[in-house]
Amino acid sequence: MDILIGTKNEYKATEIASLLEGLRDLNIHYLAGLNLDLKIEEEQNTLKKNAEKKALEFSGFTDWYVLASDGGVDIPALGKKWDILKNQRTVGEDSTDLEKAQKLLELMKDLKEGNRYASYHLALALARKGKLIWSGEKVTDKGIIAEHLFNQEIPPYRWMGHLWYYPQFKKVFNQLSEEEKVKVRKQGESLKRSLQKKIREFL
Repeated sequence: MDILIGTKNEYKATEIASLLEGLRDLNIHYLAGLNLDLKIEEEQNTLKKNAEKKALEFSGFTDWYVLASDGGVDIPALGKKWDILKNQRTVGEDSTDLEKAQKLLELMKDLKEGNRYASYHLALALARKGKLIWSGEKVTDKGIIAEHLFNQEIPPYRWMGHLWYYPQFKKVFNQLSEEEKVKVRKQGESLKRSLQKKIREFL
């Protein structure tokens, strides 16, 4: 079975591909390896609908299955200053990772730890040849937005991980060991299981 990961963001692509670990007879493909210049507007009113739209549109250009995603951070204390559907637009889509992190810190400068809770919502959609096969959405991570950057050496595309703080480890996500990452990723296991259950029907 061939499956295309429907995102141009290299970090997101590897994260989504990790949800397929353990599945046999699966060939994973990435947009970076294809000559496909397609920009899909994410204007739907839910993360799941955005993921479904991307999966459906990409699936019109290949015979492979397409797995697409849309994710968003919810920060309740920011109220109308923050939209789970427009995280990147709020901090500046064309800004550098450092600028994005600094923008979020500025938005939250008056909030203390008890009001800095955040949750990550991930939506996934699987499609083939213009037909939606499966979709789902879950909260896959919970943490606290740090009050400052511990340093400015942000790995590409991972600015939020430089601020996403876990009190139990006293670290932000980008500082976690692989063992610690396994522990925090358990929050997203139900979505992973649901996706893999559906894919096994086609293997």
